[in-house]
Amino acid sequence: MRCRTFALSTCALAFLGACGEEGASTERFCEEIRTNRDAILTVPATANEIDEFVGLYRQLGTAAPLAIEQEWDDLVVNYETASTVEPGDSESVQRAVETALRAESSAVAVRDWVSTNCQVDLPEVATLQPAPTTTVAVTPSTGDEGGGG
Repeated sequence: MRCRTFALSTCALAFLGACGEEGASTERFCEEIRTNRDAILTVPATANEIDEFVGLYRQLGTAAPLAIEQEWDDLVVNYETASTVEPGDSESVQRAVETALRAESSAVAVRDWVSTNCQVDLPEVATLQPAPTTTVAVTPSTGDEGGGG
């Protein structure tokens, strides 16, 4: 959030210092994650809980540091889209699946960042696409290594 010079004092009072930098501090975000860890890991069971869950992610997004701000926003969009699914409506289901696929790398990045910077372990991210693997090429030995004769 950007504060204009003429509104700086009002902004500072209204947001308790949240203005001034483009992202929030790592310390503040990590504290929010620690405080809300159980809530962000609890799958909503009712429509009311879904609204609260999405609202919590939006709220936490205001504290997200620049390093993961975009990735956190991707998660919010993912949960917002999932909250609009109408059972039996294939278009809303497809839209949610596509959004979830686009948000997978962001979910992994957030989990890794939170683990590294906040020392908060979050569970593995369930993904719809297989994780990329690294293949190492092995050259068979011919028995002639050593080069001497």
